[in-house]
Amino acid sequence: MNIPIVLYTVSNVMLMLASILLIPLGVALYYKDDTATWAFIYTSIIAGILGGLSKAFFRKKEDIGIREGITIVTLSWIVCIFLGALPFWYSGVCVTYCDAVFETASGFTTTGASIFKEVEILPHSILFWRAFTAWLGGMGIIVIFIALLPAMGVSGYQLFSAEVSGPTADRLSPRIGETAKLLWFIYLSITASMILALFCGGMPIFDAVCHTFSTVSTAGFSTKNVSIAFYNSLYMEIAVATFMFICACNFSLYYMCFQKEFKKILKNSELRFFAILVFIAIIFVALNLYFSQPEAYNGGLKDERYYALGNSFRYAFFQVITVCTGTGHVSADFDLWPNACRFLLILLMFIGACAGSTGGGIKCVRILLLLKSSMRELIRILRPRMVKHVKINGESVSEEIITESSVFFVVYLGFFGICSLALMALNMDIITAFSAVATCMANCGPGLAKVGPMANFSEVAYAGKWILSFCMLLGRLEIYSLILLFLPITWKR
Repeated sequence: MNIPIVLYTVSNVMLMLASILLIPLGVALYYKDDTATWAFIYTSIIAGILGGLSKAFFRKKEDIGIREGITIVTLSWIVCIFLGALPFWYSGVCVTYCDAVFETASGFTTTGASIFKEVEILPHSILFWRAFTAWLGGMGIIVIFIALLPAMGVSGYQLFSAEVSGPTADRLSPRIGETAKLLWFIYLSITASMILALFCGGMPIFDAVCHTFSTVSTAGFSTKNVSIAFYNSLYMEIAVATFMFICACNFSLYYMCFQKEFKKILKNSELRFFAILVFIAIIFVALNLYFSQPEAYNGGLKDERYYALGNSFRYAFFQVITVCTGTGHVSADFDLWPNACRFLLILLMFIGACAGSTGGGIKCVRILLLLKSSMRELIRILRPRMVKHVKINGESVSEEIITESSVFFVVYLGFFGICSLALMALNMDIITAFSAVATCMANCGPGLAKVGPMANFSEVAYAGKWILSFCMLLGRLEIYSLILLFLPITWKR
């Protein structure tokens, strides 16, 4: 392990964060949030000093290897979370640093889980920073770093590979720096389009910006206590759901749109699997809502909204997309729905969005690989000598990638079980514990029971919040990067 190059690169990330903090500082000055203003100033100074001192003592000597890339990515995320929590703590909106870290981890990892009971009383600049952390984390801190600081001469491929989600990291350009810039151009274009769509729909510009930041990053933070349900607008729900779906698809597909490679897009196996999955889930949930007795899952009170078939499809449409994409916006309390619907939504959290998107979860391409490889093994029982390749997008997938996907699935479920058990050891009930770990590892946001869509994570014990913060980072970095940081072999030369 080349520690000097690791610390040198992380120091530059800290300096970048110090500069980024000037943006919410400007928002605080505009809205005259005096306490938050000083909080952002102090945090920016601390990040600048730490980054400057580290850069002064450690110089770049060699290119970045695999171990250095994994370590840099993981440490950069951890540093940004711990520094990014300071404005929440210094401004007083979070009583403890633990709460501040939980909220910041939820933002940067695009989880959207919150400890705030009343978000509408928070200062504008804090609401902005909360949404902005999600927006930054959506595309990835390291992708920002690679795009904005190419002059450093740091080799970007290992960083890019460790940052981008999915079994493989798709290049849009032969040069990694150009790929990062293209990704950010697409990301910014989608962001601007959504802000315009929400503003034209009647949403105030500040709310439109914050909701856009948390939607295109599939985080789900809202400036309203009841999220999108506050607006009770079909237009808003369709607009938000559309952009949630767009950002849950592989961003390389949008580059293909610019290249007019529409046939490749339509033949994309993961996109078709994701679209079919969403469609079937919407049909199942909508029909289940419509034909079930509403009073049976609404505390004995009749809920007239679900008696109309159109309304059942409306609420099913939004909730299925928000869970599939890992966003977490809600327009209804799905924790009151029939058990079949609740169980399906938890399964969708595990599956998640497409690789190369801002969404979380195991990723559709891995699930697709597991299904196809399982079918191949079943056929081999009848035809032992048959040679059959697993194909994605018409191309054979290497056995190494199939093995990696299988191992990832097993390790993912293993950590889910361990973390759920740890929460239950803290006297948390089984449904709350299971759904809390599931939603945090999938970077989704709302769970069930005490962490349901109309509740929050404020009542979770401090030890539980640290565990769930770890789960968020584990899901965002797709397990391997974070776990390898703790293995001795990573640090040996």
